[in-house]
Amino acid sequence: MNTQKILIVDDESEIVSLLSRILRKQGFIVFSANTLEAGWQILESDSPEIVFLDINLPDGNGLAQLKEIKLRYPTTKVIMISAFDMKEYRNAAEENGAYTFLSKPFNLSQVSGLIQEFRK
Repeated sequence: MNTQKILIVDDESEIVSLLSRILRKQGFIVFSANTLEAGWQILESDSPEIVFLDINLPDGNGLAQLKEIKLRYPTTKVIMISAFDMKEYRNAAEENGAYTFLSKPFNLSQVSGLIQEFRK
């Protein structure tokens, strides 16, 4: 049984629900937050190893927070997720330490591929 902890920070309840179901079925412990502030609280209290982080959130830009997350939690894998799949977003995510960039809408095979990478 996998005991890795994953945090999903996204304000779209459908995305959170879908990812949570997929990841829990695979044995991950899943936390979720709808704002950056709530996400930071979970990062500090529960130390998830993996974070799915949306770019556009009600209280700020996840991409702008990525550098700080990687500074404080250098071993945490951050997967940026966004409906806006623009080259500058992908480049900024890579430059600031994102593990990868997942474009919405994503499919089950994309998430399954990431799950396999997490288990390596």
